[in-house]
This record gives sequence, C-alpha cells and structure tokens, in this order.
Amino acid sequence: MPDGAKTILQGRIAIVTGAGQGMGRGIAEKLAEYGAALVATDKDESKAKDTAHGIGLKGGKAFAVRADITDIGDIIGMFGQCGEVFGAPDIFVANAGLSYSSSLLETTEEEFDKVFGVNAKGTFFCIKEAGLRLNDGGRIVAISSSTTKYPKTGMSLYSSTKAAVNMMTEIAARELADRRITVNAILPGLTVTPFMDLPDEYKQMVIGNTPFKRLGTPEDIAEAVAFLCTKEAEWINGQLIIADGGCVC
Repeated sequence: MPDGAKTILQGRIAIVTGAGQGMGRGIAEKLAEYGAALVATDKDESKAKDTAHGIGLKGGKAFAVRADITDIGDIIGMFGQCGEVFGAPDIFVANAGLSYSSSLLETTEEEFDKVFGVNAKGTFFCIKEAGLRLNDGGRIVAISSSTTKYPKTGMSLYSSTKAAVNMMTEIAARELADRRITVNAILPGLTVTPFMDLPDEYKQMVIGNTPFKRLGTPEDIAEAVAFLCTKEAEWINGQLIIADGGCVC
C-alpha cells in the first residue's frame, strides 16, 4: 500500500493472535500503522503488552490480552474483551502457531497432539469465534505455510497442521460469504523471526533460490496481511497466497 495511506484502516478494529513477537508483532504493528485499533493477544502476556505499548508510543490504539488458543475459554475471552474496550471486531488474524521439525518416524503421539492442538484445533476455534463475532464485511486472515505447497523432509507434522488451516480457510470463505466476510490465508516462505534456528547453509540455500536474494521479514508478511484487510481486497476470498519472494526450493 502507498506510504500516504496511513488511515486506510481507520475506524476498523483488529485482533491478532500470537502478537507478542515475530510475524505476529509485525502484523499487529502494521495494522495499527494503517489506522486500526488493535487487540494484541499472546499466551505470554508480557510480550503482548510490549507490542501494545510500542503501538501506543507511535500514536496508535492498542491493548493486550493474554490468550492461549489451546483454551477455548481464552479464545472466547479475547473476543469479549475486545468488545468491551473497542467494540465488535472487523479484522481477525489467526497467527499464533507452533513451529516444529522432525522426521515422520521420530514423531511421538505427544508431539502430534501438541502441534495439532495449537496449529489446527486452536486456529479452527479462533476462526469459528471470529465468524460468530466479526462485523459484517469483516476480514479473516490465517497464517499458514508455503511448506503445504512444497513438501520438505522433516515437515510432515507441521505441514499437515498448516494444510488443515488451508482447508479451513477455503471452507470458511464459503460459509461466511453471506455476511460479506472474506477469509484468506497467507503462506509465508522462510521468514526471519526470533524463532528461527536453522543452519546457515540452509538459509543460504533458500537465499540462493529466491530471486530477491534474501529471506522474508515480518514486514513482508504484514504488508500482505494488511492489504487483505482493506476494502480494496473485498473481491479476494478463499485464497491461499504464497508470500515467499518467488522462492523455488
């Protein structure tokens, strides 16, 4: 979006999960920069407060909510608190998730339940509650992964959870269309975040196979999310949008 469009989301109310750091913080800050009132949620309340405080220092409106998306009560609660402080939300970004890498043969039942519990079950009930609570004409954006399109060894569990998010997105887009709520997913490529713990040789391989010769940043993903939240994006619905700089790897 153009630099002069800093009020493009003025009057809109947004909730971002996992907003305490990384892509979630970048998305929250970007939506606030474009004028949205922001509810920053995270299971780590102190990190959510850091995000909200930073937005406030820049002149934005934000408050923090502690919410663990594996707890349906927390999901309902964050929407309730949004309603009490700002009113019914217009935008919901399902960003919270767990990264995980392990071979199929080494994955345990405990790991399976944990990762699916956050990435699939948690996201499902977030989207459900958003569908119940958002104003008509609202926007839902889920953060998935480009690994659902380009299978990689060691990613069978993680990519399966994100593939579930893709299908939720496509179906929710149909089920919520009568209220003009759009539902889309961004599928990031390798993005620099505090969670990144990858060998340098792998990162260099990705850089070498990306036309722009760099890794993605939270700002790259945030700009894509922000556009999907605008009025101008109302004809984009049920889409799985890869945001990886054109990487072929």
